[in-house]
Amino acid sequence: MTPSSLEERFPIELSILKKLFGEAPVAGALPRLNQIHEYTEDKWWLYLSLLRNKRVRYLLIAEAPPWSATGVPQYVLDPTSRSRTLMQALRRAFLPPSVCKQLDAGEALAEFARQGLLIVDSIPFSMAYSKKRSSSEYDRLVQLTAQSYLQKKLRAASLSWSPGMRVAFSVKRNAFSVIEGLGHQLKLGEANLTLEPKQIAVNDANYPDAGKLKAAYALPTDNGPSH
Repeated sequence: MTPSSLEERFPIELSILKKLFGEAPVAGALPRLNQIHEYTEDKWWLYLSLLRNKRVRYLLIAEAPPWSATGVPQYVLDPTSRSRTLMQALRRAFLPPSVCKQLDAGEALAEFARQGLLIVDSIPFSMAYSKKRSSSEYDRLVQLTAQSYLQKKLRAASLSWSPGMRVAFSVKRNAFSVIEGLGHQLKLGEANLTLEPKQIAVNDANYPDAGKLKAAYALPTDNGPSH
């Protein structure tokens, strides 16, 4: 076990994860969970380098990187990852239609950073949560990791926060648990954010939605934010 392993950093949260998915499945997945976590954390900090000398204006709270049993982990802040629904919604929210599909993933991420967007996950474990979100153990897990992982991570980052920063959520059920876990408030620098359900940016099928993102972030509805 390395000092940065999930087992050492989040022992209580890991015990809840085992109740949620079962002792044996989680134990078997741990090497891969650590691999995904290490890979995606590196990509997160690399993205933060794009925000150097910029203020974060838009914060998106997500759930966790997607689970995969093998291969290179998929992650929204990794320009080599395949485009998933979240990236597609972000493109439509932040990029003008004329360039939305023309920019490659690296260029799109650079533009997101230029406009002050930061994405952070609320859970450090990359499990498949879609069938588990209605469980009380899921609520308990997220309410803990919202503080021990999400909030601590944001406060440790050397970032400048816009006092008028806006927040959105990309997963509905996860959002309710995060809001409860953080007591409906998130304070970052001069920004004191009220967390509430209207910030949940998903459509009726519970997928991230560009229109809902624009509404949460008060972006123009035609071609993305003004510059």
